[in-house]
Amino acid sequence: MQVDALWRDSGGAGDSAQRQCFLAVEVFEQRADGHTVFFGADTLRIAELDDIARRFPDLDLALLPVNGLRIRPALNRQVVMDAIEAADLARVLRPRLAVPMHYAFSSGPLGDRLMTKGDRAGAERFRAAAADLAPETKVQILPTGQALLV
Repeated sequence: MQVDALWRDSGGAGDSAQRQCFLAVEVFEQRADGHTVFFGADTLRIAELDDIARRFPDLDLALLPVNGLRIRPALNRQVVMDAIEAADLARVLRPRLAVPMHYAFSSGPLGDRLMTKGDRAGAERFRAAAADLAPETKVQILPTGQALLV
């Protein structure tokens, strides 16, 4: 198996917005047994992710975060892409199969009210948006604990 860590610094040290985008992007592409997998981690939808499609044009699987996680004390700053943004990324990446992830994330009862805000319906929103934006990509929603064999 080969694992490539991909990132791109989209700004200089003086631009905090661009620096935050850089820090939020943690992307892995893995090749095993001839299959190519994109793991989106806790990624924001930024233009630099479009480079993945050019670098790896034949993706078998894309694991995409869909909860649109926001940090309440940071004025609801979004730190993870939402379902619509993930569907747009699926459109660009053109994987054969896309699996939404992080849709069941919780900071706990108190943390959900005070610290974070996410979309628990993100997986179904992603399925609907991907049907429109990336109709050639099959979407599979995995219940917590269910394995996927590719």
